[in-house]
Amino acid sequence: MPRRTSGRAVRRPVGIFVADVRVLRLYPDGTVLDVLVKPAPGPGQAAAIARWLRPDNPMRGVHRGTYSLRGKRLSFTTRGHLHDGPVTVNGMWRGDELLLDITDGGRTVKARRFRRIDSGSLR
Repeated sequence: MPRRTSGRAVRRPVGIFVADVRVLRLYPDGTVLDVLVKPAPGPGQAAAIARWLRPDNPMRGVHRGTYSLRGKRLSFTTRGHLHDGPVTVNGMWRGDELLLDITDGGRTVKARRFRRIDSGSLR
């Protein structure tokens, strides 16, 4: 259920978003799961990913964080997949798309486009 502020429901980005092999799963409570999946998944793999990429099913290689949302601006910190350092993620949420700047190990990738691959019916 969307969070309420001043009596109005606040929409939040929810779903499975993919950019190449990087998969983010966002939940309405602010939980974000971050994992690498090879080969790069598409909409046909969304249901399978939804079955195993869950906060109650911690798996090796899945990093969990909490995202904050201010208007359409999204941000969170996770861990590196190739090293154990922090990774900062900041960007914009636009419906079925995230446009994110990802800083990992001192290097920033700007405007990385993540597309939603699930239909929204996955829980």
